[in-house]
Amino acid sequence: MFFERAWDAVSRARYKIAIRVRVIVDIVLLAVGIALAFFGGTDIVALIGVSLTAISAILLFINLWKDEADKKRTRVVANPDFLQSLRSARLPNGFELKSGAIPRSENTNPTAGEFRPYITSEDVNAILDKSANPLAVEEVRFEVPRQLQEFRARSINIKLPNRNDPKIGLRNDITVDVLANSEILSVQETDYFSGAATNEMACDQFMSVPVLRSRRPSLQFAVADLVIDNNELVGLSESSLSNHIGISTVVFTADSFLVLQEQDEQMISSKEVAIGASGSLDLKDIEVTRHQNPTLQGLVRFGMEREATEELSAAFWPNRQNTTITGYARYLARGGKPEFFGITRTTSVFSELKPTKKDVRYVKNIVGRPFEPNKAGLARALEEILGEGQNSDKVYSMSMVVSLQMALSYLAKHKLVF
Repeated sequence: MFFERAWDAVSRARYKIAIRVRVIVDIVLLAVGIALAFFGGTDIVALIGVSLTAISAILLFINLWKDEADKKRTRVVANPDFLQSLRSARLPNGFELKSGAIPRSENTNPTAGEFRPYITSEDVNAILDKSANPLAVEEVRFEVPRQLQEFRARSINIKLPNRNDPKIGLRNDITVDVLANSEILSVQETDYFSGAATNEMACDQFMSVPVLRSRRPSLQFAVADLVIDNNELVGLSESSLSNHIGISTVVFTADSFLVLQEQDEQMISSKEVAIGASGSLDLKDIEVTRHQNPTLQGLVRFGMEREATEELSAAFWPNRQNTTITGYARYLARGGKPEFFGITRTTSVFSELKPTKKDVRYVKNIVGRPFEPNKAGLARALEEILGEGQNSDKVYSMSMVVSLQMALSYLAKHKLVF
């Protein structure tokens, strides 16, 4: 665990250095100067090396000092108006605003992060699983928008993401027409840290702290301005955020157990209870599904089953559908990032489940909940779990709550066939 956390810190440091071009140039010049000073071969070359070393060391110090001063002059605070802006914003046709939080009586005036707002469409969810939308991968990799580039390092320091894995961003909105007409959907390579520096900062704003304490801080930039424009939720096709695709699925075993997870502190939803398996699509998922099932739906199903394999060591029938996609949403407190939900059946029995070595630090505990092995029994168990959340000392993750809501809505209207 120590070495994994140390490597996470190295990964964050490498990212923060990489986005500081001036610092990189200074380090390169410093290395060249030292090499010339010690191995130049002649006195003149050695003198040039010493001079270059001294100059680059001074520039490196100045640039690092300037970065630190800029950081002290910038304060990150929660945007108090974001939730109200979301509630009054115009939504895409057919979508409605919902809460992904378990209501608690003591929290009568929640923030956007506590309310956990998301939007979804029953009409979209009704045909999503049976649709087949081909994918097109954009050639240009995602770049953090200009307005947020200077805050990237600060955002990484706040959110503390772990590895900067390549991810997949969705660049089109999911609508009934798009699904019904099997339209091609565009996806784009992004990465985990770009999500942390864009989507994960949606509830925050950057304030400039004046040198004189008598003056009040002034607003530099509110990330919400990239989420809501002219009182309308920005669509994925116009969004300048990372929007990497999230996935969550209810998992049940061959011996009729629903699977719950207690997540460790390394997760976005750290120290919360999660349902089944959840995470996000990796860039490599596209390569795996390109020939097997080159559609958005095939990619999402594969990603859900991969997460279940990594987090639970779950096994699946080959060459058959093990996952039903139950719904689609956009998480507004995370910049409107796209999320897909499902129900997945594993061929494993509950006693065989355990996190893989790769994911053991993310999964604190795996809990099984028995249910009667039919559609009504599954729905009843899901309703009980959702209802217990109001009185539980343990906090349900947003993805768990929405996964339960999506699964129950789907089961009320459709047959579950595997």
